[in-house]
Amino acid sequence: MARIVIFTRLTARPGERDRLVAELERFGAAVRDEPGNEAFVVHAARDLPDVVLGYEVFVDDDALAEHRASDATADMTARLPDLLAGPPEITYAG
Repeated sequence: MARIVIFTRLTARPGERDRLVAELERFGAAVRDEPGNEAFVVHAARDLPDVVLGYEVFVDDDALAEHRASDATADMTARLPDLLAGPPEITYAG
């Protein structure tokens, strides 16, 4: 099976970008410990003050399914509405 790469663009509520990055970094630490994860990277955009960009790499569909079912993902999903100005933009590759 092919690797799955997920590219994400998140727009924080005004003034919440640093908090969003911190929450994603905390989440990323848990994701990087998942056996099927190969990368979880977060970047604050240089030219857009409220935008956070990220990508994740999973070894296969099973690893992605396990990730989505994790407690860490459920916790992060519950925190996002308070931090985001709108829904994430997600693109899948692989």
